[in-house]
Amino acid sequence: MESIALAVLDQVRAAHQRFRRVRLRVHLAYFAAGQVPYFFVNAVNLSSQREIEITHVWFEVEPRVDVLLAERPLPVRLRLDESWEAWVEAAKVAHVPNPETRARVRLSSGKVVKSRPNRNVPPIGFVPGGPPSASGPVRDPGSPSGLG
Repeated sequence: MESIALAVLDQVRAAHQRFRRVRLRVHLAYFAAGQVPYFFVNAVNLSSQREIEITHVWFEVEPRVDVLLAERPLPVRLRLDESWEAWVEAAKVAHVPNPETRARVRLSSGKVVKSRPNRNVPPIGFVPGGPPSASGPVRDPGSPSGLG
């Protein structure tokens, strides 16, 4: 009887966890005043009713590349529809095909979310998830350097 109850609880927990949705996208960009390309990892809490907590961010490559930035300390808790972004030098992950699909985030629940390429990025803007002064504006590879 106890094993049936545990099985039911596992199913209920699994259904409950499905409501915890995270979008993870990666794109290549530059800080506006720089010449070094970075891969930017953007996480958005798409859950309908729950906050999420991100505990780890990395690129699943050999060797593994962890994304650890003083400007974007982990863990980070995201409210509904809130976004958070961090970056890593493109050269650290450029040795693998499609690095935009290799980023991972681990939630406090233990769930790991895989990334997809972010194809809908404005040509210039600020990095979400921290004060603008911490990182400065960024631009995509096709936009002119500087802010005009």
